[in-house]
Amino acid sequence: MQITEFLAEALGDGRIRVNRVTQKATYHDACQVSRRGGATAAPRAILAALGVELHELPDAGDANWCCGGGGGVALINRAAPLRDLAFQIKQRQVEATGMDTVYTSCSGCRQTLDHGGKATKWDKTVASLLELVADNLASK
Repeated sequence: MQITEFLAEALGDGRIRVNRVTQKATYHDACQVSRRGGATAAPRAILAALGVELHELPDAGDANWCCGGGGGVALINRAAPLRDLAFQIKQRQVEATGMDTVYTSCSGCRQTLDHGGKATKWDKTVASLLELVADNLASK
């Protein structure tokens, strides 16, 4: 079970509760989590429980584009042109949503998006969905 599936289930049956936030954002589906693992509904259920107004990326869910770090590419220097091209596609997708914040549940994706953002002086915030939940846990 992927952590977003666990959290969505725990939110759904009331084992955990979260405070609602007033925010608009988009969500990047990590390749291993979505295409390989099939966990595309769970992050959206979590965002809905938090009250986040989700603006989907073009080709979201199982049809998403890699952020550029998949399969360890982020660590392979000779793969930099491919990584940069994938990041540029993801960057254009985020820009198309008009959102300033991109959430993801994958630390590798977060690092890749942060790295690409710094290299291109991108003005978007990349954040962890798991940290958003942790920061907004409600007391019972």
